[in-house]
Amino acid sequence: MSKRSIGVAATGVVLALGLAHPLLAQEMGARGGSSVTIGARIQAQYEASSVDDTPSSFFIRRAWVTMDGRLNDLVSARAQYDIDGQTVLEAYLELTPSDALQVQLGQFKKGISYFWLVPNAWLPIIERDARVTGVDHCPGVGSVCSFGRMTGALGLDNYEPGILMQGRFGEYFGYRFTLTNGEGISNRDVNRGKSASGQFSVYPAGNTRVSAYVALDETLDSHGETMGVPAYGAEVEIGTWLDGPHLIANGLRGRNWKLSDDAKFSAFQLMAFWYLPFAPESRFAGIEPMLRVSWVDSGAEDRGSVTGTVVTPGVMVYFVGRNGISTNVDFYTSGDRSDWSLKVQAFAFF
Repeated sequence: MSKRSIGVAATGVVLALGLAHPLLAQEMGARGGSSVTIGARIQAQYEASSVDDTPSSFFIRRAWVTMDGRLNDLVSARAQYDIDGQTVLEAYLELTPSDALQVQLGQFKKGISYFWLVPNAWLPIIERDARVTGVDHCPGVGSVCSFGRMTGALGLDNYEPGILMQGRFGEYFGYRFTLTNGEGISNRDVNRGKSASGQFSVYPAGNTRVSAYVALDETLDSHGETMGVPAYGAEVEIGTWLDGPHLIANGLRGRNWKLSDDAKFSAFQLMAFWYLPFAPESRFAGIEPMLRVSWVDSGAEDRGSVTGTVVTPGVMVYFVGRNGISTNVDFYTSGDRSDWSLKVQAFAFF
């Protein structure tokens, strides 16, 4: 059976299960007394760009199936499959001996910043990299100069095989550490180096978090030799999802190794959300206006400093739970150029 046939069959199974309880992931018994929970997400998107001769388009942005298995309080596992891309995104064994230590061994999202770690089920921003179709402008990484584009294209935030350790110490401290191949979704490394990232968080009060993170990513330099690429940053979060005002601010500095061995980039991003619930008798759950502001200096000093700014206003309307429709407009400016992209996405999770 082909991969696409398997994907179609898996989609059919999940859709059939979703008909019984469309708002909840489905839990079922499994061998050995364990349980398996199956869920899925489908995100359909419309996108239009200001760039000349760039057609607007409807497409399926995501079609994922997720299976979470639990043997007992200590051992669990996850498998997440991208049906449309025919790719395994997450596949790991998880050990949770205590709140202070959780270990994942397999393939997971490496992300050093919470902006990339937060599930797309929770984020009403449609595209984290704020791309504008038809724009290939940012030196080294291409597309637009944005916080999400720099961290994603430079391999700081992606899916990779390796080991992850994370945990919480009481109410006030948390950590996250990863050691991975540094090659993205791949079963094999290409050199002896490994990529490491770490995040340390402090929770001073209520829904307030302050985090510092650092990464040493291994890649090949312009001479084909393995080199460590450092990056470091900080993040502040005030508030939480679906509960009034919510702010997340990121600052990051690192090396734009796709431009040159020595190019250094700086990136800043601020996101603001405000969830407003509707009355219980309403047919809608709530509405969430949002705003993103992102600024990047790409480090292209040899050709004159190339900076980019993205401003993204948007709004998400929730029908029930995280299901709804989000609308974003990504406005990109750099020097004398100005481009925009309209994005509308339907979120469906079950």
